[in-house]
Amino acid sequence: MLKANYHTHTKRCGHATGEDEEYVLEAIGKGFKTLGFSDHAMIPNFDEPKVRGSYQNDFENYLESINSLKKKYENKINIYVGFEAESFPNFFPFFKELISNGVLDYMILGNHMAINDKNEIVTKFSRISNASQLYQYRDLAIIAMKSGMYSVFAHPDYYLQSISNFDHDCKKVARDLIDCAIENDIPLEVNVAGIRNGIKQIGDVNRWIYPTDFFFEMASKMNAKCIIGQDAHAPRQIYDDACVYEAVSFSKKHDLKLVDVLNNLN
Repeated sequence: MLKANYHTHTKRCGHATGEDEEYVLEAIGKGFKTLGFSDHAMIPNFDEPKVRGSYQNDFENYLESINSLKKKYENKINIYVGFEAESFPNFFPFFKELISNGVLDYMILGNHMAINDKNEIVTKFSRISNASQLYQYRDLAIIAMKSGMYSVFAHPDYYLQSISNFDHDCKKVARDLIDCAIENDIPLEVNVAGIRNGIKQIGDVNRWIYPTDFFFEMASKMNAKCIIGQDAHAPRQIYDDACVYEAVSFSKKHDLKLVDVLNNLN
């Protein structure tokens, strides 16, 4: 049975439900020892409704709420406050300040998109259509992992969700990402939300969008650390028995080197 989850969202992101305390109570009820909140990063002057909360309207409330729950339930569960943040080098100084000043306990890397110097979204990695975008995904993820700010690489195979033919470029990107994660001691996440979303038809293949056999077979051969992340967007998703069973079975099938807890938190 899992005892920790570090990938938990809140309703502030616009696509999750439930109150913060409901997630905590669900985690306690399921026997968790640790719960990390990592809602989508709220960034100054970067608004993305239905994807992330507003920095101006939600950030302080997020911190106050989670920190109050830390104190309220300190004798029952360890609670941490973090972000799931993209690799946005433009905003690295902001992220670094939050981590170095102890405002956030940790961040996980969710490499969903790329932005330009004007902070405009230029690539969505859920719909990669050429090799250039593949390598853009790789390069941004590597920059983030080398920054020292990220404790987990969430759904590292996110770039494969629209791809059915794992060609030479896909393999090289996977190898480079796994190498970097190993070098920087960052666990690769087996993402339960991908399982929860069910089997999809991708090209001529029916599979989960993630986790993918292709990526984690390589991670296993390279002996990379991995961790199961619930990616919960509702309290009941803190521990979905059927989907967790699939995630554990997937991990055993690939003989993954699983870790249960993170030690590199503030």
